[in-house]
Amino acid sequence: MDYKAYALMAILLASVATVALIGTANAQTTSVTVSTDKTAYTAGEQITISGTVTNVQEGQPVLIQVFSPKVALVRTDPVTVAADGSWTYTFPSGGKLMGDSGAYEVRATYRGVTQEASFDFTAGEEWRTINAIIGGEPHEIRYQITGGTVESITGDVDLATLTVTLGSTSNGSLRIELTRATMQALTVANQPTGGDDISYEVFVDTIPSNDTDEETATSAARILNIPFEAGAEDIDIVGTWIIPEFGAIAAIVLAVAIVGIIVATAKYGKFNSFAPRL
Repeated sequence: MDYKAYALMAILLASVATVALIGTANAQTTSVTVSTDKTAYTAGEQITISGTVTNVQEGQPVLIQVFSPKVALVRTDPVTVAADGSWTYTFPSGGKLMGDSGAYEVRATYRGVTQEASFDFTAGEEWRTINAIIGGEPHEIRYQITGGTVESITGDVDLATLTVTLGSTSNGSLRIELTRATMQALTVANQPTGGDDISYEVFVDTIPSNDTDEETATSAARILNIPFEAGAEDIDIVGTWIIPEFGAIAAIVLAVAIVGIIVATAKYGKFNSFAPRL
């Protein structure tokens, strides 16, 4: 009899059994949790996936996979696990791979154990950011546009007006986010707070826009959706207050003036008497 062959087979079977037992032990002692910071997202938002694992092995990452409604793999990355078993993974939504709206599936796998979560995604134009020049200073404003491009945005502080210069190629719409720290339309004029919301006045090439829709109004911002026709060049958005109340140069001049008054008062006495003290 070929005892060597039997011995090799026995060793092989023992090795397979050991691996199976180790895998079973890992599965029994390893657990995974996974969740998203929101249940629904739109294009351009940041998606944060986080969770925990047990039976932490140093250097062993958790594998994150994201699948589209068509069960296509749109994202896969190994994520480092902290010593306490926690992990976090953030990525921007949208792009070519996330072109479908619907329910997306997240799978987190660690040491052979997989858990799943899901979120809803609405595809569309991603938010873009432009530096609007208001009172001579840049202020970031987010927007989405179809049917053209945004060439520039400028603000008139005295008129509380934003002017959006377009390069329109077809009928389209401008979706613009107006943060309350940047612009307001309130019942109280010339103030950033203290009144109730009123509608912004919108003009497309100096013609009042009756089709403007205010989609969202939160404590942080208001979002307007403004349709325009091919060939449109300018959109004016008129509120009741716009930042800055005074620019950086004016602020410096004011500060210098105040310091000058304090120094003059300390040196000469009253404001109306600059004669040196004896």
